[in-house]
Parts: sequence; C-alpha cells; structure tokens
Amino acid sequence: MRVLFLFIGEPHHLFHALPIAAEMAAAGHRPTIALASEAHVRVMQRLADIYPAFAPDVHLLGRGRITRLLRAIGIGRHSRLLTLLSALPFLRGFDAIVVPERTTTLIRHLLPRHTSLIFTPHGAGDRAIMLDPRDRHFDFVLVCGEKSEQRLLEAGTIRPGHYATNGYVKLDLMAQMQRRRVPLFDNDRPTVVYAPHFRRSLSSWDRFGQDVIAWFSAQDRYNLVVAPHVRLFADAPQSARDAITALAIPGKVMFDLDSDRLFDMSYMIGADIYLGDVSSQVYEFLAIPRPCLFLNAHGVQWQGDADYLFWTLGDVLDDLSDLQQALDRAATRHPHYIDAQRQRLAESVGGDPTGAARRGADAIAAFLENDGPAGKSEI
Repeated sequence: MRVLFLFIGEPHHLFHALPIAAEMAAAGHRPTIALASEAHVRVMQRLADIYPAFAPDVHLLGRGRITRLLRAIGIGRHSRLLTLLSALPFLRGFDAIVVPERTTTLIRHLLPRHTSLIFTPHGAGDRAIMLDPRDRHFDFVLVCGEKSEQRLLEAGTIRPGHYATNGYVKLDLMAQMQRRRVPLFDNDRPTVVYAPHFRRSLSSWDRFGQDVIAWFSAQDRYNLVVAPHVRLFADAPQSARDAITALAIPGKVMFDLDSDRLFDMSYMIGADIYLGDVSSQVYEFLAIPRPCLFLNAHGVQWQGDADYLFWTLGDVLDDLSDLQQALDRAATRHPHYIDAQRQRLAESVGGDPTGAARRGADAIAAFLENDGPAGKSEI
C-alpha cells in the first residue's frame, strides 16, 4: 500500500496528523508526506527531534510553472483547490491519502476508485462545525472521543466499520514536547491566556478584545497572553497587526498573532487561567484541568445547547464588569468544575491521550489491509 499524508491546509494541521504517519513508519509502513508550503516544512522540522527515526519521503507541492504563474498574478494565492488540482497526477499514484482537512473531498471523483480517502480531525470541541456533510466522502475517519462518535453517527457522517475512535493525537504529541518548555513570564503572577475565535459572528474579539487588553494593562496582579486563532488576523493589514502588538508590555502583556507557538500549545500549557469564547482550544487547555472563563459577547442563550457544552466548565461572563471578581475567585471556583472538566475532556478527546497516534496508525493500517477497495463509501 502506498500511503500519502497530505497537508494543504494551515501548517498547524501537522500537529494532528504527522504523529500518525510517524507511528505508521515505526510499524514498518513507509508513508509519504506532501506539504503545501515552506511554512509546513518549518513545522515538520520542529517535530523532527520528537521522532528521530522518522525519515519519510517528503514532497513540497505547488512549485510547478503554471501554479507559480497563477499565484504570481494573484489567482489562487491561498487556494487549496489549486494546490490539489496541480498535484493531481502525483496524488493519483497512491492507494490511500490521509488528510486533516475536508477540501480534498472536492477531488474525490478525480482519484482512482481504488484510492482510499482518510480523514483525521484537526481539532475537538462541541460546536456543530464537527458535523460536516463532506465527511461522508471519506472511506475511513478517525474520531477523537465518544461524544464526537455519537454525534457523528447520529448525523450519518460516519458509519460502522469505516471509522475508529483513537483519542486526540495532538495531546499525545504535546506530552512529549512539554519537557522542553520554558515559563511564559519571569514572575510569579498567574498568567491568563485570552484565545478569541476567528469567526466574527462567534468571537468575543470585536466587542471585548480592546477592553480586555486595557484592563490587564492597568493592573499588576495577572499576566496576559493574547493568543487568538491564527485566522483572526490572517487577512488583516500589517498596520492593524502592528497597532495590536504595540500594546504589549514586557513582563506582563504578550501578543502572538501568527507564530508557531499558537499551534504547539505553548500558551495552553503555560497559562493558569483560560479566557475565551467558543474556540475548541479550551479542550487543549484542559489537558491539565484548570480554571476557565468564557465571554458571551453575543448574548447567546447557551444553557442546554449542545454546541456550548464547554461553557458548563467555567463561569460565563456577559460583560467585563465582573472580570476582576471572576479572575480573583477562579481558583476557589475551580473545584465546582473540575469533575465536569475531566468528564468532558474524556468524552471529547478520549481518556489518557498516550498512544492516540499509535492507535490511529493501527486503525488506518487495519482498514487498508482488511477492507481495501471493497469497503469503499458510496458517494
């Protein structure tokens, strides 16, 4: 079996799927890696010391003459589909393609019938975004936890025999990277990580972002890391990005709008309190249960809504008038939430993440060996 791990989305997707490729290689398979940009290469190099024996065949996509010309004139500059179409002759040479995104389903009918398309998620959370009808176009799907499994089965986007529940691969990887981390600040103040979502209709950034920064800047009891989803500022002009980062205060307020540390859980592991809205990063933070606060910037009636289950894991603020009180009592309030945090974490990403990548690799190998073309999804 010729197996390709294809990365055409954001570079942080490597944290969710590359460990599976490494475990497949350790088991005697020889997966190939295809990357969409030099940024992907940089992230892969960061992970090299975690898997020193992993030396796959790596291909950098999007370097053909036609692709370069189209991008030079501004056509398809950020198009995943352009990358897929330009790489189609290469992709058609594999028996299985493993992806951590769903755009690849657009070329499903352009691949040979014998080619299995396999999905491994690049996040975990409660929002309905996980219920994507495109998942029906995959021959096999990896699922993080029991809650996700149940919701996907009910939605009909996975089917028995064509999925496996393996846990959250990124947490498995982060446990190994944790040994190399240094403190975020050189002081003994508690550190709060503010992680607003990128979608403006859901995010707390537009309503609360500037006021959150101003509040932390004016006090000396807490450190603040502003670490939004990388897509929040992805299309912002440099002047807007510079205006935000200029608000940094050394030793107290830190900003990161686009570095690799947004993806490797440096802030999720290094902070003491989580402040956010609807980002699924909260489950990465809760790999070590700690206090959480949630900002309800849009007046959502969230109680009883399955898309907001994580808002039951900490206090929810409808405005910033109670921010100081909520922060000051976060540690004493945490015992009320810790059992629910552990339960939700286990349901969403599985229990102990150790071995999630290996379980994913074993499940993919078993599917390819036992099912093959006869087990194809009907599309």
